[in-house]
Amino acid sequence: MAAQKRVVVAGSRGVFGTLLVRELAPRYDVVATTRETLDLSDVAAVARAARGAFAFACAAGPFAKLDRRIVRAVVEQGAHWLDISDDAPWFFDLVDDASLDALARQHGVIVMPGLSTLPAISYALVRKLGMPRNVEITMYIGNGNAKGPAAIASGAALDAPDRELLRREGIDARVQTRFQLPGVSFAMRVLARLPLQPRLRLARVLARIAKPFCIGESGGYVEARTEARTEARTGERVARAAGADQRIAITPLVFALDHIDTLPPGVRLPRDLDAEGLLARVRNAG
Repeated sequence: MAAQKRVVVAGSRGVFGTLLVRELAPRYDVVATTRETLDLSDVAAVARAARGAFAFACAAGPFAKLDRRIVRAVVEQGAHWLDISDDAPWFFDLVDDASLDALARQHGVIVMPGLSTLPAISYALVRKLGMPRNVEITMYIGNGNAKGPAAIASGAALDAPDRELLRREGIDARVQTRFQLPGVSFAMRVLARLPLQPRLRLARVLARIAKPFCIGESGGYVEARTEARTEARTGERVARAAGADQRIAITPLVFALDHIDTLPPGVRLPRDLDAEGLLARVRNAG
């Protein structure tokens, strides 16, 4: 019997890291790291953790605070880099880095950021709609979801790559987040005005007090909507992927990891994944 491939998961105690470890554990040799066992600001420590691993899966947001050199450190150890970032600066710093692409090709590995609801599932939905010229993308978050500090801080200052990513495809996209309770939307807008470090400190406080208020639906959905015009009529076309729980956010990374050997090495976009296969996996997970 072949040995299981080793996957290092960073941020394993967070909301999404916990789910990721649970999903990967039956099929991979998972090394679950935390901020106490792996300091992501220590590039050499990240390199040591990635040595001999098949992949390094990062769920340790907010990604805006991470050092991009850790991605190179992982690649130089011959491990794939996958993450669940929906942070546009982080995402494009990686996918537009020609030298990182060359390094990944040299070592025969994949670098793929953005493996979450945005932009992985949203892009698959836009493809399902036939890549229309205009699209509105909505991510709906149920109030019953667990709320960790990183999830709160990232959700408050959502700067998803979708708009720019689709612009490069000739598509005009609008991206928005909807929360189940109107008061949450207002609180997130206030929180988004803060710089990163104060936002993180306040997010930690909110995460501690939020549990009694996690009432309502769990999970959520991501939706792509476009206006369809023909000579006969004008209407809307909608594609939606829903999850009964928060696994929807980590399903693209799990799917990518399971299919990574089918992709050529280098820096890859979530669009390189099989869109129909990904959406089917989301349906099955939900």
